[in-house]
Amino acid sequence: MKNKKYFCYEIYKNLAIWSHNGKLGYNPCSFFNGYIKESTKFNLDQVWNGPERVELKKCVENDIPISGCQTCYNAEANGQESRRQGSKRLYEEYHKDTEIDLEGPQGFDYSVGNLCNLKCVICGPHNSSHWIPDYQKLHPDRSIELFQYKKYEQLEINDVELLKNLKSVHFHGGGEPLLSENHVRLLLKIHETKGLADVRVFYNTNGTKTVSDDILKLWEKCKLIEIYFSIDDIGQRFEYQRTGAKWNELEYNLDWFYKNMPHNHMFNINCTWGYLNFFYLDEIYDWWRDKFSCNRYQDPTNLIFQKATGMFDLNHISPDAYSVLEDKFHNHKEIKLLLNSLKISNQSHNSFWTNISTLDKIRNADFRILNPEWSKLIS
Repeated sequence: MKNKKYFCYEIYKNLAIWSHNGKLGYNPCSFFNGYIKESTKFNLDQVWNGPERVELKKCVENDIPISGCQTCYNAEANGQESRRQGSKRLYEEYHKDTEIDLEGPQGFDYSVGNLCNLKCVICGPHNSSHWIPDYQKLHPDRSIELFQYKKYEQLEINDVELLKNLKSVHFHGGGEPLLSENHVRLLLKIHETKGLADVRVFYNTNGTKTVSDDILKLWEKCKLIEIYFSIDDIGQRFEYQRTGAKWNELEYNLDWFYKNMPHNHMFNINCTWGYLNFFYLDEIYDWWRDKFSCNRYQDPTNLIFQKATGMFDLNHISPDAYSVLEDKFHNHKEIKLLLNSLKISNQSHNSFWTNISTLDKIRNADFRILNPEWSKLIS
């Protein structure tokens, strides 16, 4: 089975759980597009042994591509490491556990709502509570009821039997996981159930929050704490994209994490690339290389480029733009791979400009002023 073309450990070992539209949504991992099932109440048996997951495994067995896995397929086609490939390393090299006939998940991707302190341009009210006022301005005729999560309504796992086999927990968006205590309560439950010594814990964070000494002590009990900081650009362009964040405060917090994390940690930078930042990817690369390429134990910090989806998904550029970018990125092999994944075409970028101009108007911002060279290339 593991030699099948579309095999992925996440389908056999992992379960992603989302608080979504007042319901719980499920899929194999946080990169999966769509939900294999939704419910109003958490029931592991209905999801883990349900027909939707059986169908995914049948696709693997019959070498049929899975539509929700296209993000990984695209990354691999462009020469980038996908979540699927990363999970292969995780289970085969790190956990050294390749068992796929399991009664329950060994990994959780755990998203507990949309509580967030930023309103990033690439985001929206489904994944950020801070986005709701702008959404109301953009769509005054639409209801916001589905976006109004409360902390006490967020997903809680109270059945400790669900936790006894866990080896991996991934706290991710929507929302900013370090804003609430949900992640702490789940780790404490795992600690009380089976201990944390064999559990690898991942966080996707916007970098605007540090943590308490008590959380640092809890993290120290884990096998590994891996922090993914979402950083798509530097300086004022970062502040534009990650609206509500301040660049100097982010750098201060990164330094805090550098100095205070327990020994069992690694850092990563997750950079979402697309219309908003493609021209400047070499600058964030150089910043990472010079300022944050390792932790204090000299373990490398990975810089991960993840393609934007939706309205900020860049798929084509003109021949003139390609020529300029090829010269600009000549010392950056990984970024040149991204450049070469784009179609060379004189097709317009009108849809992007319509969307970004509308958002800029209600935020009193101007993408063109902050991105003058790039704006000319895609006008």
